[in-house]
Amino acid sequence: MAFLIPAVIPGEGVDYPYFFIMALVLFAWFAIKWSSVKSLAVKGKKYEVVLGMAIIVADYAQNLVRGKDLGLLDMLFLFSGVILVFYGIKSFKLFWVPATYGIVLLLGYQLENIIPNFVVLQNWMAGVMASSMRLLGLSATLSGHVVYMQAGSSTLALNVEGDCTGVQGILAFGMLSTMAVLDIKAKMSKLIPLFVLGFVGAFLINIVRLFGVFLAFEYLGTTIGAQVHVYLGYLLFVAWVMVFWSVAFRYLLPKPSPSSIAAGSPGNLPVTKPSSTF
Repeated sequence: MAFLIPAVIPGEGVDYPYFFIMALVLFAWFAIKWSSVKSLAVKGKKYEVVLGMAIIVADYAQNLVRGKDLGLLDMLFLFSGVILVFYGIKSFKLFWVPATYGIVLLLGYQLENIIPNFVVLQNWMAGVMASSMRLLGLSATLSGHVVYMQAGSSTLALNVEGDCTGVQGILAFGMLSTMAVLDIKAKMSKLIPLFVLGFVGAFLINIVRLFGVFLAFEYLGTTIGAQVHVYLGYLLFVAWVMVFWSVAFRYLLPKPSPSSIAAGSPGNLPVTKPSSTF
């Protein structure tokens, strides 16, 4: 609700792609950590409630004055304000991971301003897409990082440019997929392979995303294809994050030793004879 309220405030709005990804990411985190959230005993004190509400109102006000939509950084402030209202400052020992997601995603997408376009990567990914389309029996010709496809009587020119390589998204979601395991105490020999898996998985998911975008433009038209181009990556990346988290937690969390299981089993519990009371 805090993220959506600016949509009904005159002069404000919501950056819906950012809202979409943040909502999905937070949903994924809460789905996995819900038992820990429910077990929280701390509640926001009066001054924490006031501080949290002040943060939320101040963010709405500055967006209204500047006439801008709610963005990633705003969502970070709002999320922190809501946590203060309901759970207080001490709860950030649990919520520090999702609280930093906005920063991670923001930094990941801002990297496009300083990372040069990888022409070799663009050409390679365009070649992969062209070959994939031809394997499906579709007409696809390649020129540099532009793939030309026939959609009925018209020709589609799909440009696999710098943003489509997914470097920024891979960095953001690769960090995102690995951040949730940082609050688990584990050896680096276990963490490093997981970090590599997180980044490699994000890279492969981007190729799957491009494949889906190409098919959408071919079979569903340019209007729907443009929407798929915006949102499909978010869905796939969040699905990957959830799969990665489930695997990582099973891998990192210690398994109960056989001795402790045996000691706690009903057959091994000490038998106490009932006392006779007259």
